[in-house]
Amino acid sequence: MGYAEEESIDSGLQFETKSGLKVETTGVTVEVESHDMFVHEVVILDGVGKGNKYLHNLDSATLLD
Repeated sequence: MGYAEEESIDSGLQFETKSGLKVETTGVTVEVESHDMFVHEVVILDGVGKGNKYLHNLDSATLLD
């Protein structure tokens, strides 16, 4: 099952996006009904945009240890 199919996600999970940003989940999830999927809110941890939050399809990101 991909993250886009999960109705909720734990906060504090860290991912690296395809663009190289290190982000962390906040626990907020939004359903995109027109695409029958869920996206999850993340906060940028460092670099440009640090502290900014946005919605992301985590299926295109890599989970960090």
